[in-house]
Amino acid sequence: MWRLLKYFFISLLVLVILVCASIGIVLNFIFTPEKLTPIVEKSANEFLNAEVHFDAIELTFFSTFPEFGLEMRNGSVVTKVFQDSLKQENVYAATDSLMSFKRCRLIVNPMAYLSRKEVIVKELRLEEPQIYAYIDTNGVPGWNVMRESAEQDSVVVVETDTIQEKWIESIDIRNIRIEGGKLVFDDRANELYARLEGFGLKIDGNFMERKADLQLDVKAKNILFWQEGNLLVKRLRFALQTGMRLDRDSMLYVLDKAVMRVNRMKFGVGGRLQADTLNRLLDVDLTFGIKVPSLKTLLDLVPETVLKHDENVTVSGEVLCRGTLKGKYGKDRVPVLDARFKINEGSVKYVGMPYSLDKLDVDLEGVVDLQKEQPSFLKLNRFCVKGTDVDVDLNGRVDQLLYNPLITASVKADVDFSILPKIFPIQEGVTLTGSLNAGLKGNVLLADIKNKNYGKLDIRGGCQLKNVLLASEKDSLRLRSKSVILGFGTNMEDKTILQEKNLLNGIFGFDSVDIQWKNALTFHMDTSYVKVKTSPLRDTTAVASMSADIRFGWIDLVMGDSLRFRMGNSTANFALAPSPEDKKLPLVKAKVNMDSLLVRARGNRLRLANAGFDLSGVPDRKNKRQWLASGVVGFKDMRVYTPLFPLRMRMPGTKITLSPGHIKLNGAKLKMGRSDLLLTGEVYNLAGAFLRQEDLKANLKVRSNMINCNQLMKAMEVGAANRMNMKWGTEEELSEDELSDVDLAADSTYVADSTMSVFVVPPGVDFTFETNIKKVLYGKLELDSIHGKVVMQNQCIELSDLSMRSMAADVKTTMLYKASGKEKAYTGFDLRMDDIDVGALINFMPSLDSIVPMLRSFDGLVDFHMAAETDLDSTMMVDLPTLRAVAYIDGKDLVLMDGETFSEISKMLMFKNKERNLIDSVAVDFRIKDGMIEVFPFLVEVDRYKVAVGGEHKIDMTFNYHISVLKSPVPFKLGVDIYGSMEKMKFKITKAKYKNLFIPSKRAKVDSAQINVRNQIRRIL
Repeated sequence: MWRLLKYFFISLLVLVILVCASIGIVLNFIFTPEKLTPIVEKSANEFLNAEVHFDAIELTFFSTFPEFGLEMRNGSVVTKVFQDSLKQENVYAATDSLMSFKRCRLIVNPMAYLSRKEVIVKELRLEEPQIYAYIDTNGVPGWNVMRESAEQDSVVVVETDTIQEKWIESIDIRNIRIEGGKLVFDDRANELYARLEGFGLKIDGNFMERKADLQLDVKAKNILFWQEGNLLVKRLRFALQTGMRLDRDSMLYVLDKAVMRVNRMKFGVGGRLQADTLNRLLDVDLTFGIKVPSLKTLLDLVPETVLKHDENVTVSGEVLCRGTLKGKYGKDRVPVLDARFKINEGSVKYVGMPYSLDKLDVDLEGVVDLQKEQPSFLKLNRFCVKGTDVDVDLNGRVDQLLYNPLITASVKADVDFSILPKIFPIQEGVTLTGSLNAGLKGNVLLADIKNKNYGKLDIRGGCQLKNVLLASEKDSLRLRSKSVILGFGTNMEDKTILQEKNLLNGIFGFDSVDIQWKNALTFHMDTSYVKVKTSPLRDTTAVASMSADIRFGWIDLVMGDSLRFRMGNSTANFALAPSPEDKKLPLVKAKVNMDSLLVRARGNRLRLANAGFDLSGVPDRKNKRQWLASGVVGFKDMRVYTPLFPLRMRMPGTKITLSPGHIKLNGAKLKMGRSDLLLTGEVYNLAGAFLRQEDLKANLKVRSNMINCNQLMKAMEVGAANRMNMKWGTEEELSEDELSDVDLAADSTYVADSTMSVFVVPPGVDFTFETNIKKVLYGKLELDSIHGKVVMQNQCIELSDLSMRSMAADVKTTMLYKASGKEKAYTGFDLRMDDIDVGALINFMPSLDSIVPMLRSFDGLVDFHMAAETDLDSTMMVDLPTLRAVAYIDGKDLVLMDGETFSEISKMLMFKNKERNLIDSVAVDFRIKDGMIEVFPFLVEVDRYKVAVGGEHKIDMTFNYHISVLKSPVPFKLGVDIYGSMEKMKFKITKAKYKNLFIPSKRAKVDSAQINVRNQIRRIL
């Protein structure tokens, strides 16, 4: 017996292994993704009137055991429904993209296909699909992609050269799952647009049968809905669970026991939908409502953090909530929504509470007709709450709901807040005191608010809050105010004006407000008020004139460690009037004066003293959301600090003039660390640069006593590092101690070291400066009396005919500098320096020592002129292989010092004085190209010799010079070839190559190169 069982299990195990091995071979060698993908794509394109594409399709078994599955990755479906209108094949518009998905998995029954060629899909699962449901202006939906033959016979026929073969007899889809999708519904016929984010769908049942019973579960985390370009719904969470009876013959869909959730509200839904495919209409007849057994059900909707859910409560009253959605949906047809909510004779009494809510009446109804065939409105017939020291009566309505809402409302309220905790079981630790007395009536057109036409608002009455205190120990929240007053008057008598009546007048004020929430928010404001007054209308089509006087007491706002806002006593006057260019556009004028202002945010600091603003603004005619501002901004003192440019900046008394699109500076003083500027000129598109990342343009005259480039460039470098290190917008940021480590204050002793770094010119700036600077410090250089034009554009800096004095030498230059990254830079320049000491010249251009090594052997004054272009490495050193330059050096009465090269020469030629020898004059012309310096022949008279020197000097410090001895103690002319390197220098006696005393100059090459450099600058800019 045991032996038989043993053989049985061994046989079963072998069979399982063989089956698994066979399946593995089939999956990995026969039905591979490379073979399967084109077959399924071809079948799908035959079955659907669409272009279907998948990156890969894989047949699965082990991951979907015990069923086989098809897994499709990165698929897309493009509808061909609208191809006929284009009369061009395979020409698509953006609206043709029906769906794309990250992954799709189908669990299928392979035996049904192999035996009967039936595709039975037990489950269809889509992950992260992007679905675009489009209806064109004729009411044709883009998702109707099932071919007519497929709908009738569910058969896919593939033709070959000789026979017709049926690949699929029928398709049966049982269950559908959609997860993490996004659904866009775009109905151009009715100008409706909806977007469902976090869309999910479950359909259980045989989806393809002619008559079927299905279970549906639909959800969306957020719904946005537009009609005719107006946003009507947003931040709406939706879910629907329902049974559905489907009859494909009559196109009837009946909802069964449907439950709908909208945000936190739960509705019951029932009814039917029936499609009319001939006229492309959907007949909708749905009824929805909330089943509310008693008023307690509504009380349970109040969050438990506010109101305890107590079962020991006595309630009475009738609650009604119901609505309908009826009509036809199709081209120019949308169903009408009608809903009503009522509470009749409600009352609430909690056990143990000394007082009760004696009366609660609510009557709210509304109609929404998107086709605007009947008026759409929302009407609050009555909202009445009465109890001990509680009396609230509210009614109103909103007419013209869809196109220009007109709000009419009336409010009467007398509430003692200290009574509420004695009526309702409010959570422990919550303190509520104070009183409310209100009586308001209003007739407001929403368009007047949107168009800033506040003078036309019809509001009357007042509201007063006294000794209000709201505190919650659990939430660490405390709000306190001694008094808050709000009052409005309309059409009040005023004998001082022609019409003898004013329009809207109002006042809003309060006597101290204190708010504290945990350690995240602390707010205090002293006594403040706002007075509003309007002028009578002379033209009813124009914007109504209005003025407002505002006074703010001391304001102090602290938000954790990230923000501090403090403003001293301030006054303001605002005026609203019709614009002279367009009376329907508002012109706003504002005058503001403040004692002081302090703002600290994420390491940034701003301090203003005695600031004033006199501004006016009008909406742009093309873009009414954008305002065109003009006026004057002034202050006695401003101080700014930001870790993005860690130098303390200060502006003393300054006045700035604003005009649309630009600001004007007239002698604005700015001190940044050791540097100071006096700016006069204009800055353009400041708002566009900061708000929309557009280009910032400036045309300024700059005067300065001192500009410390070392400090400014270091500040930019540290600021760029801070921008990378700080996680702006998160809670992680540098502390004040960490910021002080990188701070370069005004008394900073920082001096740039010998290793400079590439300065990246910021993109998006177009600055032109006319400079008059007394002193500039750059590295170890000190430049004086700088005059000329500086242009920053296209991440380039251009110096145009800039003159300066450096180290007792006059300097004139035209230069271009370009750097888009920290790795390298480009520069081209034309430089002229007169009467400059050779040592100072080498200090001014350290790279010159490597280019012309023999220059170290001279001492005296020379004239230097050079035109060059080259790349610079990350340390601002010349990249010698890219250097192209021509230059000349003129000098008189020079002294030949004991240098490396001429020390060896002096020994060879037996100079009388090997330490110091005078040279009457020298004029050296040289050219640098392809890593080689070509020294044109030049004449030198030194000691007992008159020689002509010329040759080549390579970047690797090897050289090949020829010296023709024209005058010497030797009674004949001779030549000396010197070649090799400093370490291994060789020479030989040859014939003199340069036999004439006059050597022609190559000075013309320098002038030509100067022109080329200027042309290169123009080309790059």
